[in-house]
Amino acid sequence: YNNFVCKKIMEAGKLDKLIRKILSVFPKWIQDFYDKHESVLLYLIVGAMTTVISIGTQYIAKYFGLPTEINTTISWICAVTFAFFTNKVWVFKNESKTRKEWLSQAAAFYSARLVTYFLELGFMSFTVRVLMQNEYVMKLIAQIFILVLNYLFSKLVIFRKKGDKKDNV
Repeated sequence: YNNFVCKKIMEAGKLDKLIRKILSVFPKWIQDFYDKHESVLLYLIVGAMTTVISIGTQYIAKYFGLPTEINTTISWICAVTFAFFTNKVWVFKNESKTRKEWLSQAAAFYSARLVTYFLELGFMSFTVRVLMQNEYVMKLIAQIFILVLNYLFSKLVIFRKKGDKKDNV
């Protein structure tokens, strides 16, 4: 079962072809490095795009005078939705065979992200409200930790291919 939205993302982006074209101008050792670490590198690229969406929506929500907790929630919803489709299609090249499998992955993805959301929300509330730190600096720091945790959840649990060892990062 291939979700219509996932198919459209894959058709619209052709990220693999674009990356291969860009890599072709680099020395072979860089191309080999990419091939060896493709999943992690793609995750970093998509993660950077997700971070831009997260920070951008946080900034927009703050512009409208919303409190930090609401800003963080809005940015989380936008970023996680973007991340689910891009990770499923581009990073982990995962195709669901049934609707049940797709829904199960979506539920697992959002559940894992809820865990990291509450970690981020606690971090943001504590550092911004209690320690009086800059909201944008704290958001960037939080995103680094969240990026690593989310990769591990996605790689080891959610989009793990059948037969992969759980400890193979």
